[in-house]
Amino acid sequence: MKKLAIILFLLIISLGSFAEIVSAQSSNEVSFGATVSANGRLVSASGMHTPLPGNLGTNVKKGTLNDDTLTTEDYAFSVDYFRKFTDNLYLNAGFTKSRMTTKNTKATFVGGYVVSPFPKFTFKGVTLDLGPSYRFNSTNNLIPYVGLNASYFSGKVTDTNYPTVSGTGTYGVGGPETNVTCFGFNPNIGVFVNSGFLKGLGVVAKSNNLDCDGDSFRSFTSGYKTEIKNTLYQVNYRLFF
Repeated sequence: MKKLAIILFLLIISLGSFAEIVSAQSSNEVSFGATVSANGRLVSASGMHTPLPGNLGTNVKKGTLNDDTLTTEDYAFSVDYFRKFTDNLYLNAGFTKSRMTTKNTKATFVGGYVVSPFPKFTFKGVTLDLGPSYRFNSTNNLIPYVGLNASYFSGKVTDTNYPTVSGTGTYGVGGPETNVTCFGFNPNIGVFVNSGFLKGLGVVAKSNNLDCDGDSFRSFTSGYKTEIKNTLYQVNYRLFF
């Protein structure tokens, strides 16, 4: 681990020195980011549902998780490209590969019916982003910036098993993965070092506000709608060329 830390430190110094040389003429940047923390939730889902006690009939029903927290339990990595238009305005295009997981909790449906326990499940996939990014003037070798991206998420939902349909297994354990797609407009705010050995190193907070449509999932047998509201806090490093 000590040797690895030394190698990483020397690599950062080398990349920073290279960036220092070329950035004066560069109009392009590539940023590599890794999420170190996340804070978000999955808003109530609604869709065609099987009959519920006290609320019979197959129709559109709405359910809410008692604990709707989302966590990046496994990972969230991103690559962003920035193209300079003016001294302050850039175009940002990027993608993020992520895996977001709920917690074991209860689900409460309109009418009062409760499913407990409600096993956790996972959203995993890729988010594509495109939008403007504005740079503020450098302060103490730091450049703060803000952006607003149009975002598209395409992925899968795990643990969809519904034994009443499949006839086998445990509710919410295994089953076929189903598709989910999301759209939204998502702001981000960050800062990166503008000079010195750590030039290009930065942090960013990326907000996800996504409206999602999913295929069948457990007792939502004909599709459902939900929202993801999540913020990813990332450490990133950018290369100039």
